Formats: sequence, structure tokens, C-alpha cells
Amino acid sequence: MTTPRVIADRFDVVATRHRLRWLRWERSRNDRAYGEDDLWTTAVDRRTGDRVRVLERLPEEFWQWAASMWAEAVARHVVAAASPHTVPILHVGQGVVFAEPPPAVARPRLPPAQAAACALAACEVVARLHAIGCGGEGGRTAHGRLDFDMPMPIDFGRHNLRMTQRSGEWTIAWLVPSHRELADLDDAPPETDPDALARDLEDRIAGSVTDEAADLPPQYDPHSDPIAGDLARLAGFYLSLAPPARGQPAIVDAVRRLAAGEPVVRDVAGLARLLQGLAPAASDWDARIAALPVVDVLPLPALDWDRVIAAGEARLPELVPRQRAYVVLPLAVAYHRRATLRAAAAPTDALRDAGRAAELDPITPYHVTRAVLLDRLGRRDEARAAIALAFATPEWTSAPTVEVDEIRLLNAGEVVLGDRERARAHATRGTIALRDGDLALAENDLRRALDLDLTAAHAHALGAVLYAGGDLAGAAALEARAVELEPASARYRWDLVVSLHRLGRRDEALVHARELEALEAGDPNGRARRIRLLNGA
Repeated sequence: MTTPRVIADRFDVVATRHRLRWLRWERSRNDRAYGEDDLWTTAVDRRTGDRVRVLERLPEEFWQWAASMWAEAVARHVVAAASPHTVPILHVGQGVVFAEPPPAVARPRLPPAQAAACALAACEVVARLHAIGCGGEGGRTAHGRLDFDMPMPIDFGRHNLRMTQRSGEWTIAWLVPSHRELADLDDAPPETDPDALARDLEDRIAGSVTDEAADLPPQYDPHSDPIAGDLARLAGFYLSLAPPARGQPAIVDAVRRLAAGEPVVRDVAGLARLLQGLAPAASDWDARIAALPVVDVLPLPALDWDRVIAAGEARLPELVPRQRAYVVLPLAVAYHRRATLRAAAAPTDALRDAGRAAELDPITPYHVTRAVLLDRLGRRDEARAAIALAFATPEWTSAPTVEVDEIRLLNAGEVVLGDRERARAHATRGTIALRDGDLALAENDLRRALDLDLTAAHAHALGAVLYAGGDLAGAAALEARAVELEPASARYRWDLVVSLHRLGRRDEALVHARELEALEAGDPNGRARRIRLLNGA
């Protein structure tokens, strides 16, 4: 299907991709096979005359808006990284424009050193993707409201993670962000499937290929632990290039166990250090591995929220009511994330963003953020009204089974409040009540917050309520707990010093004052404050 369309005044579109659902229907109806060309939008680069490939979401695929925003964010990261292991990206906007990738070929069988070099290249890509919150296998969520893709997954299939030869050596050319529909064309060999690897490992152990202990721990669930899943797939990628054989070093057995689900390492940098023992001796991998980020928990993604918000607001008027939720819900996430980033430096702007988030999607976390910001700005009546709305939302009565997934830009499922978000609401209402002088309500809410989420901030806030009510011993005990939970906080330790001093526990106060002096080294105001309190001691 040809269309007279140009992307970025540079790429002339010559064929628009077909929807995978339609291609599958055609195959079942007419036995029509389809290939990679059917799944790409193809264009020609006016500057070079070369064919390029465009990863784009068709306008009618409104449910993919959030995924496309995430894909473009990952693409900008890839451009900035300029990795030699990824397919070059020529343009980001209206989709992602890739240079023509090498053909998707079957995985070659390589000597261990060459396979390790390819796997290390893959580790280098994945470690940096994990650092920006990209990773995991993806899939669909099961908790209702709307099913969105999980945070941008990484596809390890041979149509995305491609093998190619440069100067006679095999290396990788990875499509990042992944073109997930290409996975439909993959005929993955068993050794790239972690589940098959686990069965193979058990068979090999039973067949005495290795004499190592045969008792494996429970496997990781790659859906609940994206980093563990990626580690298993990276290990599987190495094994697909250099299948295990008798007499190989112990490192290979460790890789096999990792592929089967054993937590041999916890992050990609650790796997790279393991594979380094198999890599060619004369290489520059020492410095490159040392530079890899160490990420054992996937962080929240840091997108360009200004860009996402502008794109979402522009898209909203085009949508009919039944389509709006697919943009409205993730757009609310974007506003809320920007509000949290602006809160300290520009609380008025942050309040505006939090208000728009709550307008688009009136859920508890957004109302709580509004209440916090209003209280900070001294607008107490409005803050009380906002926190009342937080406790009146339908999800407040839901069973607290999982943490609220704030990344509804990526996963706009049913909001089920977990203990941490419930604690945040109670702590906010309790803090407002403390400022109002309602110590009974404040204590009740802050005790509930501390029960739900034991943090230094909650212990300190409850201590402040008891201190205001004259219970100095109770306040000191909670302030000591806050210091124990967060020993580097000068604020918590100072309040403990004050309470201990008022209780006449001078020796204890002096101990903590000396600790405070180390924390506030070079701060003349802090020293003067301590001298005034402790009479120069």
C-alpha cells in the first residue's frame, strides 16, 4: 500500500505496515504467508537514497499511544548512547526511523570466546537500558481497568537481536526499541527459551553431563522481576551461540544455571563480569565492564514529561469517548510525575500539574499530592478538601494487595492501593491535622501511617505530635527510631537531642549532639544552636 507521505521532510514513505491482526486473519483465511516487510513501514531517505524502516503506531491505534511515547524515549536514549551494537536510528518523532537492519539470520554456532564477545555486547546494551527503567519481557497485566503494555520490554528474538558479520567477526545489531511484532516471525530455537533451558539443564544433570548439585532453587518469574528475566535471556543468548558441551569451564555451568533461573548474579554488570572469563584475552572489555551501571531494581522511567504532555493534550481532541481513556490515564501519570519533579522548586506550577492529573484521573495518589502542595502553600482549607477527596475515592475501599502502579503511562490497570500509598494518605491528613491543632486526629492518622509503612519520616511526624501533646518520653522514643532508620538525617537527630535534653537525659543528648556535630561539620549556625541548647557543653 503506497501513500504520498513524508516523515520529517526527509523520509518518503513507500509502504505502510499492515496490522498484525489483519495479517494473521489473512493467513488463516487464504493461507497467505507474510514476512518482515509486511510488518514495517518502509521509506526512502532523500539524502542517501537508502531504504529505511519506520517503527510507527498507526493513527487508528489509539491504544498504543503510551507505548509509542515510551518507545520514542528509549530511541532518544539509544541515539545519545551511540552504541555500535544497536541498529542506527536516523530520526525520532512520528515514530522511530531505523537504518536498514541486517537480515535476520539463524543464530550461528561460535567458539566460546566469540559467543562471549557477542553476549558482552548485549550486556552493554541491556545494562544501560535498565538504568533508564527499560527492561523485562513485557506482556499484559491482569488487574483490570485497561490493559497497557508493561514498561518498554526488550525483545531477544532473532528478528530484533540480530547477528551480523563485520570484518569477518560475528557481532550483534539490535533493534532498540524493539519491534515487538517481529517476534511473530521468530522460530526461537529451544536454547534461547529460559523454560526450555531449565528442562535441558535438568536433563543434562540427570544424564551426568555435570556432576554439580542438581537441586535448583525456584525459578525467577520474569514477569514479576524484569531484571531477573533479562538476565536469564542474556544467559540464554550466550548458550544459543555456544551450546554447553563436556569439558567446558565452570563459568559455562554458572551461565546455564542463570538461564534456568538460579540467582547466580543480580544485575547485568555482574553477568558481564562472569562472561569476561570467557572473552578473548586481548580485548578492551575490562574498562567497558567497569563502566556499566549496576542496576538490580528497575527504576521509574524518566521521560521528557513536557514532550509527553504536549503530545497527549494534542491527541485528546481527536478521540471519541471510548478511546479517551487510553490517552487520558497515561497523560495523568505524566502530569503527576512532572508535579513531583517541580514540587520543591516551583510548588505553584506543581500544584497546577497535580490538579490536571486529578482532573484527568481522580485517584487517591493525585488527590494526596494536591493536598501536600496546598498545605505547603499555606492553603489549608483547600488542603483539607483535597485530602478528604483522597479518602473518598472508590479504590480507598479496595483490598490493599499490591502497590499502586504510578507508571500508568505504561500500565494503566485498576488502581489497587498498597500499604505505602495508604500510609502516605494517612500521613498527609495527620500532618494537616497537626498544623490545625487537632492532636487526636493527627496521632490516629500518623500511628496508622507508621503501622503501614515503617519509615523515619512517619516516626518523626508521630514524634512531633506526641511532643506537641507533652509526651516527651514518647516523642524521644519515636525520634530515636527515626534516627535509627535514617542515621544521616541531621533534622531527626536534632529533634532527638532537644527531647532528651528536656527530659534531663543530658548524657544521651550529648552523645547525639556530637554525632550531629559530625553531620553538620562546617555549619556555624548548627554549632551555635547546639551551644545555646546545651549551655556550651
